[in-house]
Amino acid sequence: GNQQYFPVLAIQMIRLTLRHGTCKESCVAIACLSFLLSGSGECKASNRIGHLAVLLLEKFKAEEYLPVINIVYINGVHSRTMRLELGMEEALDAYKKGMQVGDIEFAMFNAYLYLMMSFISGQSLVELEMELDVFGKRMVEYKQMTASNMVLVIHCVVSNLITTKDCLSLIASQNEERESMLAHAIEANSYSFICHIYIFGGIEAYIFGKYELAASMVQK
Repeated sequence: GNQQYFPVLAIQMIRLTLRHGTCKESCVAIACLSFLLSGSGECKASNRIGHLAVLLLEKFKAEEYLPVINIVYINGVHSRTMRLELGMEEALDAYKKGMQVGDIEFAMFNAYLYLMMSFISGQSLVELEMELDVFGKRMVEYKQMTASNMVLVIHCVVSNLITTKDCLSLIASQNEERESMLAHAIEANSYSFICHIYIFGGIEAYIFGKYELAASMVQK
């Protein structure tokens, strides 16, 4: 999407909050500011500001904004110091809340985060593949193709790890799959999707001992 407008919108929301006082939506504005501070290397300030966003969320009982806050602050900033298991629980809770209040887009991004952290935490690949199937179909059903595409990348890696015995054939087949997905990502001009393909392709190559290939992919 138009990600270049994110800082402009975040700053404008902060200005409105400073001018008119806090309201339910202020928790989103402050979480966005936390994210921007994190990107500029101000980690301590980012965490303090992000914690304030959570406090406002609780004060105003603005649970409808939990899916956004979870993406922008809790998993975007706070996850660096958070236990992975707690992050998984919060992502799943935010997914459920998003579906409940009708915030389908951020609900599905939280589902993606839950699946990604499940993979990283070492969840059973067979169980994870089943969850990937369920959430992937749900994302397509709700036409949330950005989240669906990123889940598809994880699904390809998990399926290959389950079914493939010969690491060389895995890398060969994965190259074909990766190139097809990469072409789609470039056509869609999705920087996050492109990064996702290379990162998970690099993880897969590393698992199978292809260290030079892994390094090459993550450096792209």
